[in-house]
Amino acid sequence: MTPEPDDRWVGPWMLLVRTHTKLWERVEAHMRREYGLTMARYDVLAHLRMAGGRLGLGDLAAAIALSPSGLSKLLDRMERSGLIRRKPDPEDARAAFATITPRGRELVARARDGHHALLRNEFGRALSDRDLADLARIMRKLDRDARPTR
Repeated sequence: MTPEPDDRWVGPWMLLVRTHTKLWERVEAHMRREYGLTMARYDVLAHLRMAGGRLGLGDLAAAIALSPSGLSKLLDRMERSGLIRRKPDPEDARAAFATITPRGRELVARARDGHHALLRNEFGRALSDRDLADLARIMRKLDRDARPTR
C-alpha cells in the first residue's frame, strides 16, 4: 500500500497537538498552583504590563486571541478580583481601555519569574539553540500562513 502524498503531515501534526497539550497542561497547572492564575489571566496581565499598563480592548483581544465577548467575560472576572480596571476612552465613547491595577502588576511580576523559569527549564532541557531557532522559524511560517477563523 502506497501512502497518500498528504500523509507526510499527519505524524508531525499529531506530534504538535500532543506536545502542545502536554506542555500547556503543565504550564497551566503551574500557574494555577503557584500564583492562582489561569494562563488567560496571566496573558492579559502580561500584555498590559508590556504595554505600560494600559491597552485598548480591541488591541488586547487581538493580542491574546480571544473574541470580544470572551475577553469581556474574562475582564469582568479580573475586575472583580481587583487585577484590572476598565476605563472609557475619552476620545471615543464606544471604546474602552483595560488598565492593570497595582495588585495585578505585583502578581504578574511575581508570576513572570516563575513562569519564565518553567519555560526555560522545559525548552532549555530539551532544545539546543539551533533547535530553538528552527522551532521559531517553523512556527512563524505556520503562523504567517494560518488563516483567521472569522
